[in-house]
Order: sequence, then C-alpha cells, then structure tokens
Amino acid sequence: MHYLKIFILSLFCVACGTKEEEIIRQKAEARVLEFSKKEKAKCREGLLRQASAIVDSMLLAEAQQQLRDSLNLKRPFKPEQPPNVPPIDSLDVKPIFVPKNN
Repeated sequence: MHYLKIFILSLFCVACGTKEEEIIRQKAEARVLEFSKKEKAKCREGLLRQASAIVDSMLLAEAQQQLRDSLNLKRPFKPEQPPNVPPIDSLDVKPIFVPKNN
C-alpha cells in the first residue's frame, strides 16, 4: 500500500510538471510568434519606404525627361539671316555744313 501511495504521488508530480512545461512552451511559442510578427511588420515597413522612395525618384526623373523633351520640341526655329538691303540713296555722303576758308 505504501508503494501505491508513492506511485500515485509521483504521477501527480510528473503530471503537474508536464502541465507547467506545456504552459511554459505555449507562452514561449506565443512570444516567438509575436516577436516574428513585429519583425516582419518592421521589415515590410522598411521595404515599403525604400520602394516608395525608388518609385518616387523614377517618376520624378520620367516627368523631368518628358518636360525636357516637350520643351525641346516647342523651341522656336532659328530665323535665317536677312538679305543685305541696299541703301536707298547711292550718292556719296557730304558734310552739311562746310567751313569757310578765309
């Protein structure tokens, strides 16, 4: 009978130890899952920030290129050199006031 009491007592101790280990294991798994979720969220946020910066710079460069192209197309043409215009009066130029010689 004495052995039976010791056996039953040892079963309760083992069962209690198993329950505590199971609870500890479950809490550890929960913490690991929570940690991994937080880390994944941080990584995702960082990647989204980097991707957003890259896309913004690409869109800006594309817009600037289109603006440069459109301004080059609208640039006015260079006019040709006008032809030489011959003078209306072909006489030699003479002074208006002639000094008198004394």
